[in-house]
Amino acid sequence: MKSRLEKIFPGRVSFDLVERMLYSHDVANLPAAVEKMVLKTADAVVQPVSTEEIVELVRYAREKKIPLVPRGAATSGYGGVIPIKGGIVVAFTRMNKVLGINKEKKTVTVQPGVIWEKLEQELQKEGLSLRLYPSSAPGATVGGWLAQGGSGIGSFEYGFIGDNIVEAKVVIPSGEVKTFKGEEIVLINQAEGITGFIVEVTLPVRDLSEEKLILAAFDDFRRLVATIKEITAASLPVWHISFSTADFIKNKVDAVETASQYNIEGVHAENREITHPPHGKHLLMVVYPGSRENIVADKLVSILNSSGGEILPDKVAQHEWSERFYTMRVKNLGPSLIPSEAIIPLDTIADVVEEAGKKLEGISIEGSLVKKDSVTLLAFLTGDERTAAYNIGFAKSLVMMEIAKAHGGRTYSTGLYFTDEAEEALGKDVFEKMSAYKKAVDPDNIFNPGKVLSSTGNPVLLRTAMKAARATEPLLNIAEKFLSDKPKVKKRLAEVMARASFACAQCGYCVDTCTLNMGFGWESSTPRGKWYILREYLKGNLQLDQKTVDMFLMCTTCKRCNPVCQVNLPIMELWDAFRPMLVNDMGFSTYNGFEMMAASVESDLNIWAGRRNERDAWIPKDIEIKDKAEIAYWAGCTASLVTTNTAVGAARILKEAGVEFTTLGKDEGCCGTPMLVAGKLDTFEFIFRNNIEGLLKRGVKEIVISCPGCYMAFAHQYPIWAKKLGYPYEFKLKHISEKTEELIKEGKLKFKKPVNKRLTWHDSCHIGRHSGIYDAPRNVLKSIPGVEFVEMEHHREDALCCGSVLTRIAAPPVADKLGDMRVQEAVDVKADAMIATCPCCEVQLRASAKHAGKDMPILDFTDFILEALGYEYQDSSEYTLYMWSVFEKALEIMTVDGIVDMMADMMPEIMAAMPSSMQPMMKGMESLPGPVQGPALAMMEKMIPTLMPMLLPQMMPKLMPKVLELMKQYIPHMPVQMEEKLPTMLPKVMEKIMPAMLPQVAPKLAPKMTEYMKNAKTMKKAM
Repeated sequence: MKSRLEKIFPGRVSFDLVERMLYSHDVANLPAAVEKMVLKTADAVVQPVSTEEIVELVRYAREKKIPLVPRGAATSGYGGVIPIKGGIVVAFTRMNKVLGINKEKKTVTVQPGVIWEKLEQELQKEGLSLRLYPSSAPGATVGGWLAQGGSGIGSFEYGFIGDNIVEAKVVIPSGEVKTFKGEEIVLINQAEGITGFIVEVTLPVRDLSEEKLILAAFDDFRRLVATIKEITAASLPVWHISFSTADFIKNKVDAVETASQYNIEGVHAENREITHPPHGKHLLMVVYPGSRENIVADKLVSILNSSGGEILPDKVAQHEWSERFYTMRVKNLGPSLIPSEAIIPLDTIADVVEEAGKKLEGISIEGSLVKKDSVTLLAFLTGDERTAAYNIGFAKSLVMMEIAKAHGGRTYSTGLYFTDEAEEALGKDVFEKMSAYKKAVDPDNIFNPGKVLSSTGNPVLLRTAMKAARATEPLLNIAEKFLSDKPKVKKRLAEVMARASFACAQCGYCVDTCTLNMGFGWESSTPRGKWYILREYLKGNLQLDQKTVDMFLMCTTCKRCNPVCQVNLPIMELWDAFRPMLVNDMGFSTYNGFEMMAASVESDLNIWAGRRNERDAWIPKDIEIKDKAEIAYWAGCTASLVTTNTAVGAARILKEAGVEFTTLGKDEGCCGTPMLVAGKLDTFEFIFRNNIEGLLKRGVKEIVISCPGCYMAFAHQYPIWAKKLGYPYEFKLKHISEKTEELIKEGKLKFKKPVNKRLTWHDSCHIGRHSGIYDAPRNVLKSIPGVEFVEMEHHREDALCCGSVLTRIAAPPVADKLGDMRVQEAVDVKADAMIATCPCCEVQLRASAKHAGKDMPILDFTDFILEALGYEYQDSSEYTLYMWSVFEKALEIMTVDGIVDMMADMMPEIMAAMPSSMQPMMKGMESLPGPVQGPALAMMEKMIPTLMPMLLPQMMPKLMPKVLELMKQYIPHMPVQMEEKLPTMLPKVMEKIMPAMLPQVAPKLAPKMTEYMKNAKTMKKAM
């Protein structure tokens, strides 16, 4: 199977255990007892990019009778994506293209992996909009929602998703591609892929119109329901109607406040603004297109006023509307969630809500109207899956379902858990058609076995357990009280990380926004995947290894995930807190590049292996630097030693405006950000003390900073560490763009010549999402005569990360891909240059542009300020690329394969450095006759992986001269200052990295060693 799948899906198939686990679950927080029954791990995960690949896979699977399980974004909790029979999970995330928009017919054709929110954004560019979309639109896929079926936002006007399909192309179990339309849609809608895999969907769309919102609060829920009936009776052409109970609103507010308590010592997490609706009120949201304002607004307001509804301010309505995708916020109170979902007649919804409130204390309920007479009800209870009591508490979701059914309701979907109710959920006619079609086209039950229809292999034990849980409803509350509510796990982590791991909703909103995922394309790179890994680790189902940890450490700190988190976790900050836990407490290694940086920082205060006494060599001779001053300019490592035009430009701006300032000169050290992301807190503390004492000694009150990474450290980390270590910290911080804007406004800085160029601005993550600096650089660039300013597609809060520094160090090909995505955006808007202010972003983007062959200048913010002030600036691009090429080569040498190649090149020295007790055996191996030598060397090859990790540490002092020689040979254009430092720096680096690398190096080195011994006799004779 492995070779066949690798041939069909080159680079897009995984047999890795962790990856397979990540693709074998959905959002549900199942009790341990249920998990044991249903959670199985896929044998492989594939990511098709075309219909042709799926056709080939289906034919192969049918021939070998291998189960195939389709997976969209796994944003549901009905078990439809769980491979209960093993087999191959088919993840459609890479089939995510919008294939065509027909404005005349008002249709759009897409691949199944398109995210609903992204599709809406593309449609709006063409003046169109979706008819309806799921409440999980930021994470859910078009194919996934069609396959599961259901209603969503916009369903009051447009009904269910199955009613809104023009046609769908599907690969059926025979391997043929069939187009379903009209009445045939029922064979694939709500079928969860058991009848075919959706590969293309055509949807009807509507004209884009401003959304008009009215939010009303009610004291009495029955009065709210009566108001809905009045609205429907009046035949007002509204688009969407939904409601939230008072308990839902209260619990949601409490959950957001709970999330704000995730701050941990040494980690900054921002406070989020919370707009609270009225306490103790039920809320009714009505949305209609602005084009219908004249026929809706007055009548709707009249109905709400006459019904006793309190129409709330627009600000509150806008906030609640922005929260429509975040129904699972309440999960933070658990940290586990017990959901229920049902379709209920509008006539009985008040009875359902009242009965649920009495039987299920603390239940959160919201609902949305489907046409005029039905409600999709979503109810949540919270619990803690780490406790024994959760096994009973989870069964309360079935209590909610029984209440719904008693009042004429039915289950929302079937999936894995409600196959016994398929006829009721689908309707008898559809049930019979789907059953007959499934039997005819998939007699071997290859397509998603165990789902929707009990005849597809749904576990009998599971169905029996579901029936038993319903039968014992009266005993649930009693039994729950006798079981422990104390969290119990098999592994330990800091409580804040453990709780966050279980609080994560697994909603997938972070997946599409994650920078690493844009580069790697696998769940293990996403925040969602990492939280699940930690959850399984805590349960004792998974061991952490260096490969998994490397992906945790590789997070670029872009912070794109934080704003979209369903449960308001400060994800990026929690990762920052986790790094030192992994490296210092759990004994995992950081990236070798960071060990090189740390050695350089500890010897010369910078990350570039530069000379400390040359730190301030960038300062122009005509600029006076005060020994003491209230204002200090902070250049940072890269601007001081590599992109020196950045520092020179900033200094000239300050001089031009008559600002007296100081620097730390040769005493300026690395800000410490690289050490924090490496988890090296001791080195960070060392450099922090150096810097803070230097600033205090010079009487500094305001620090002007160029590098966003430095700015982030001073703005967020330094205050925390100053308090922790007892230093005063009252500095005012200004980014160079803010200071420049200030000087322009004060009339101290005046431009002297136009710069006739079309420019775009790259928002560096560390001054953008981390620090909120968006307007200043734009305002300055726009104020330069002759500049035409243009925004890239992703900008400000939504700006793409450049992909550095972590990926540039850990996975250069991925860094190139990420950087190229950003450079391409500048190309797309026909910019003459992309302007940045982060030296590290500039290094990354220049390297990526070079690798991609794109001619897009990446220039520093200060370059254009200087040009407008009448100065010439020096473009550092070539020197930047040279310095990076040196560092990149050093990183390449420090990989497992690089170390193996180096050791192969020094085999004589390795043999000579062997302990004296080993020498006779090694020489004996070389002199053995051929017939005896072969078996002996084979045995030796098996011993080397065990021996080398024990022997090499004591051999390294003897080997180091050769290592230094080879390093200079491998990097022929090494800067002289780096060459000077190698003898002192390299032994420290090797001492740090080799213990963790040797278990990987030794097996690869073993055959090279035995081959050397085999050939040694021949070489001696030849000599």
